[in-house]
Amino acid sequence: MQISKMTARASALATGGLAAALPMLVTADEVPQYAEAANRGLGLPGDGVMIGFATVAGLLAIFVVATLGYLYRRERHLDWEFQKSDAPHH
Repeated sequence: MQISKMTARASALATGGLAAALPMLVTADEVPQYAEAANRGLGLPGDGVMIGFATVAGLLAIFVVATLGYLYRRERHLDWEFQKSDAPHH
């Protein structure tokens, strides 16, 4: 009984995926008519690498500050009762 439900769900998922992809398959062009249409990707801006490094450095700085805050709280035993897990009910 359980296997038939899973099979029905899998086939429904596959049918839905095919129905969703069908318009893309029908309207797709195999050969672009113009050379410009073939290259629609955006290029990396001149300072793109610097932006990437700044983003990574900013994320690392946020993680360092959060880690220092956690270590300070743990070292000073700044734990409140509401942060502790509840007592078992059994």
